[in-house]
Amino acid sequence: MSKYVQDIRGKVNLEITNKFATQIGALIGNYIGAGKSVMVGRDSNTPSQMIKRSLSTGLMSAGIKVIDFGVAPIPVIHYGMNRYGAKVMVTISESHLRPEDIVIKIFSPHEIPLEQRHIEKVPWNQIVRLKYVQDYTDKYISSVINHITSDLIESKGFRIVVDCEKGLKNPIIPKVLNKMGCETVSVGCKEIKERNFPEPSPQRLSLVSDITTSIGADMGVVLDNDHDGVEFIDEKGNIIRHQTILAIFAKFLLEENPGNNVVSSVVASKVLDKIVSNYNGKFIKTSVNSVLTETVNNKAIFGGDEPGMYIFPQFQKCFDAVYSVSKMLEILAAKNTTLSCLAAEIPEYSRSVFTVNCEQEKKMKVLDAIKTYYESKSYLSTVDGVRVELNDYFILIRPSRFEPLIRVYIESKSSESLQRLTKSVTNIIESV
Repeated sequence: MSKYVQDIRGKVNLEITNKFATQIGALIGNYIGAGKSVMVGRDSNTPSQMIKRSLSTGLMSAGIKVIDFGVAPIPVIHYGMNRYGAKVMVTISESHLRPEDIVIKIFSPHEIPLEQRHIEKVPWNQIVRLKYVQDYTDKYISSVINHITSDLIESKGFRIVVDCEKGLKNPIIPKVLNKMGCETVSVGCKEIKERNFPEPSPQRLSLVSDITTSIGADMGVVLDNDHDGVEFIDEKGNIIRHQTILAIFAKFLLEENPGNNVVSSVVASKVLDKIVSNYNGKFIKTSVNSVLTETVNNKAIFGGDEPGMYIFPQFQKCFDAVYSVSKMLEILAAKNTTLSCLAAEIPEYSRSVFTVNCEQEKKMKVLDAIKTYYESKSYLSTVDGVRVELNDYFILIRPSRFEPLIRVYIESKSSESLQRLTKSVTNIIESV
């Protein structure tokens, strides 16, 4: 069972090199011990292929049994952990932010120390053969369908527009939907050699929106290259906010199981607080990097975060876009409604998200200035950055881990208040 996800990211061949990836593989192998199994997989990006091979080499040098899934989505690889007796999985994929960056994700039951230290390598006769896995798709699909009321979905005959660009040659999500009786229209569900924009891009979202409305589809979905994040588009072509989707999922699950825990990050909208409270649940706000960990630790019925990442622990303890799409269809079928109607039931606060350039050495000064200004006026949380909270608004200031930026999230009941707060916060940051 994975409850920790560690991200390593950087520019390919500059910050993340073959030598670096080999060392990371060996460090992981030294920590978990020779003879253990580690599952590896990647997206269809060519640099991911190169880095995965180097990382696998490092694992093998430490005596690890490498189970290679090849090109496969994160939730599918994760689902195979119990089957193959692995406690750790590693995925390599292109960054959602910059095409020149690579992201190594390590999923494990315990946080793995990755600081540079002496690396132990096993003797030549203890190197274990790498094993390739070919039969993972059907078992995952069957499990998704078995955990969803697929017969109810089938009775509705939904029409869904699916964009899983930069995923697999034979993408999984259309297969899942077809087995549940949906008519699917696939857009860009194939490998692409070049890509020069973040994903899911505004162009992709706009295209799926247009197709959804033009063919009278019930919903459009756009999956990222890892298939752990998804964007939802309603039958009217509206791109639904991540916070609204979080609220829809939480509300449905708490209606059936009131009094349970729900986990999201400090970025979460105040509307999620109210929905969880309405069903006597406990809402746990954690750091952006700890949503999965805290969902598992608190035995939550649901967890999720931006951008479009949702955890349903009753299925598996992993962000899973494929299951999220299936669950949304189950909700639509059970309530005999549309996605636009579900979204309309969720109150929306006026919300602004922006970044401000800020040198690394000044980030703490910005946080201190915000705390000083607001500490006597409202409740402060310092779980991840500084979140200022009152009944009708919140302000969140989060330093970026990877860039010289401050990320600012402001939410208020009125647009006038939002503008006033935005100006006030911007002035404080710029004064530092």
